[in-house]
Amino acid sequence: MSDSVIQIDNLEVRAGGRIILSVENLSIAAGESVTVLGPNGAGKSTLLKCCLGFFKHGSSGQVRLLGENVPRLGAAGLSRLRRRVGYVPQVLAAHSEVPLTLREVVAIGRSGIAGLLRPLGQNDWRIVDEWIDRLGLGQLAGNAYSDLSGGEQRKALIARAMVQLPELLVLDEPTANLDLFWREQIVGVMDELFRQIHMTILLVCHELEVIPPCCRRVVLLEDGRISSDGTPEEVLTTERIASLYGGSLTVVHNGDRHAVIPSGGMER
Repeated sequence: MSDSVIQIDNLEVRAGGRIILSVENLSIAAGESVTVLGPNGAGKSTLLKCCLGFFKHGSSGQVRLLGENVPRLGAAGLSRLRRRVGYVPQVLAAHSEVPLTLREVVAIGRSGIAGLLRPLGQNDWRIVDEWIDRLGLGQLAGNAYSDLSGGEQRKALIARAMVQLPELLVLDEPTANLDLFWREQIVGVMDELFRQIHMTILLVCHELEVIPPCCRRVVLLEDGRISSDGTPEEVLTTERIASLYGGSLTVVHNGDRHAVIPSGGMER
């Protein structure tokens, strides 16, 4: 765990004449499970875009991902780098004019490895089906992606990321707009992936309840800056979370899970 998967130094991003992200130092080692937490507008998405090379203009500083200097990479270099990263966005738009099945959506992740416009080989499809089954989606493989529930779609996107056999798994708000059942399903998938494969996981979210048990490091973003970095118990204190999100809140730590509950009546 001595090798840095992500190394950020003196990163500054400006937009609209103001600084929207300023990170003096952030290092994530291979084999870590790290959650970047913060309210909406804290800079979480901007941080992800910088790491993946989607945000170059208006930024300065050094961002290294899997040993590569991201700002200096051209389009071809970024494409090769992203094949080494399993990225799970918040949602994949399901366009009715392109009625892909769940299996076809998952296979998109393998296409980047096989090469654009090249048909997938037998081994590629074996990996696709293996991950579909591994995430409990086998019976839905032939169903239209657009007909799946929100939770099933998120699982499919995780499978799509994993068929790349990535060195790093990045999840951006993977439980957004899911009900309690599916939220817990996705949290369980993240925890199982980490414990079985021991891969590096970077989770971005704004809810404490989404942090999986395997995560023993939380980086708290506030107004585009890191305000705290440590274990969940160190970072997620009642005082800090109440100050950050407002209201009368109490943080509860139960084993390796964390939650926020109201500590009194609603403030007027």
